[in-house]
Amino acid sequence: DTLKKSLHKLGFSTDDITDVVLTHLHFDHCGGAVERDSSGKLFPAFKNATYWSHESHWQWAINPNDREKASFLKENFVPIEANGQLQFLTADTQLFDGFSFELSNGHTESMIIPIIEYKGNTIAYMADLIPSAAHIPIPYVMGYDVRPLDTMNEKKAFLQNALAKNYTLFFEHDPLVECATLKQTERGIKQDAILKLAEL
Repeated sequence: DTLKKSLHKLGFSTDDITDVVLTHLHFDHCGGAVERDSSGKLFPAFKNATYWSHESHWQWAINPNDREKASFLKENFVPIEANGQLQFLTADTQLFDGFSFELSNGHTESMIIPIIEYKGNTIAYMADLIPSAAHIPIPYVMGYDVRPLDTMNEKKAFLQNALAKNYTLFFEHDPLVECATLKQTERGIKQDAILKLAEL
């Protein structure tokens, strides 16, 4: 329904959130990062949280290319920096045990792919590298990708690693398949079991 209602069902509020990782700053991936108060002023929706981005991607979004300009709505993320809540992930950043990330540059510059260890499972939040289960095949990339050939190479390497390490992929844009595991077939790496995140 809404993020606030989902948090409430688990006994939390937005005030309880300490860290928000923004995979990238396209409007459909960061639109809930800020809210408007009664006067119309924009402020971070998670007032006690540190918001994490990648510095290269932040600069890419602040000075957008013509291809992506319509996807970077600065009102969705500039208030985070203005409020002093922005930090950048680096290779040395340790947010908490069980959290790591990879970078992808095919969809947009320095997109973060979070990888989370949880109850013996490794869950990769695919952002827009593999937005749906239908995008698992290597040639299937989005028209929005700024470097589609890079996306293909990144997917190939990621899927090989994910298969070897038994990752569960969590898809951002799939209306039917929330999560899936992978299997090797004669025609390449394919979707295996379909899962709900709540099952993990």
